[in-house]
Formats: sequence, C-alpha cells, structure tokens
Amino acid sequence: MEDQHADRWERLAPLTSIVAVVLWLLAVLILETGDRPGDDASGLEMAAFFEDETGRIFLSYLLWGLGGAFFLWFLGSLRGALAAAEGGVARLSATAFAGGIATVVFALAFPAPEVAGAIRADSSGAVLSPSAAEALFSMGVGFFVAAEVTATVLLVATALVVLRTRMLPAWLAWASLVFALGLLIFPIGWAVLIFGVPLWTVVVSVLLWRRASASETTAAVIPV
Repeated sequence: MEDQHADRWERLAPLTSIVAVVLWLLAVLILETGDRPGDDASGLEMAAFFEDETGRIFLSYLLWGLGGAFFLWFLGSLRGALAAAEGGVARLSATAFAGGIATVVFALAFPAPEVAGAIRADSSGAVLSPSAAEALFSMGVGFFVAAEVTATVLLVATALVVLRTRMLPAWLAWASLVFALGLLIFPIGWAVLIFGVPLWTVVVSVLLWRRASASETTAAVIPV
C-alpha cells in the first residue's frame, strides 16, 4: 500500500508547477490591484506606496515565495525525467536543472527590494525618501533581466534532451527554443518571461504527468 501511495505522489509531482503558476498569478494580482505606482510615478508616490501598502506587499511576496518553492519541486521532477531519458552522466539534464534553479533565485530576488522597502517603512514608521524609494523600485529590474537569461538555459537544455531522446513531443522542443530566443530579445524578453515561461512550465508538467501515467498503465497490462 505504501508503495502505491509513493508511486501516486511521484506521478503527481510534476503538476506542482501548476500550483506555482497559480500562486504567482495570485501574488501579482494582489499587488497590482492595490495602489502600486507605475514606472513613470514620482519618488514621492513610490515612497507612499511602501508606507500605505505594507500588508499587501508582504502577502504578495509570501505567495510569490511559495510559488517558487513549488517550482523547485517541479524542477526536481523534470530533472529526474530528463536524466532517466538521457542516461549516462546526464549533463544536459543537470544543466537544465541548474538553469531552473538560477531562474527561481532571480525570480525570488526580483520583488525583494520592494519587500525591503516595506519592512523599513513598517518597522521604523518613517516614510522613505523619494530617491531611496526610486532606487528600490529600480533594483528589481536587474534581477528580472538575469531571470530572462537563466531561463534560456532551462529551456534550451530541456529542448536538446527532448530532441535527442523523444521522451516528450518534438514540438515542445522547438517551442522551447523559440521561447528561449524570445527571452534573449530584451524588448520582448519580459513578456516571454511573464507569460511564455509559466505557460511552458504548465505544458511540460502536464506532458510529464501524462507520460508517467501512460508508463504506469503499460506496466500494469504487461504480465510480469
């Protein structure tokens, strides 16, 4: 019975990326439906945001961080599936895993400066200076761009394993390479990271789940 439960959880593990995407979406909605200033806002408006929306900022980052944790579980499932198909030292699988880890780290760091501003405003009770508020808003951009670059490693390495082994449909590999190219074109890379990469993770997780389910069904009908 324990083995059956373990196998079921193992089969469902890739779907953790769907939970991650839902949590990220909720985090963004919570933050954006508040009084978050736009890129063209003044330093005074940004400083007021840290003072007035601390609770919203904290809740948003909590959900964002939980999404990152679930994405790490997905990466473990992805690496396991890629490595089993690749065989040997599984160099490309390890590379994809490393790219995914780096992407999560930079994604978690992206809103961290705003959280720091909220902590400062909440703990001291003082309003940040306009220049400090502007600096905190700008710092996250660098982490965002870094996440674009590292996500290309995840997508390209995964695509190469799929093309070599056909463990997943070939169209996924070609779509991954197109998304990776889009990430490196910085005028559109932000859109690919925000919309394309979450879509990619959901599609990959469903394909991995279906692959595991099909393998289990095949094993059940083949007599030992």
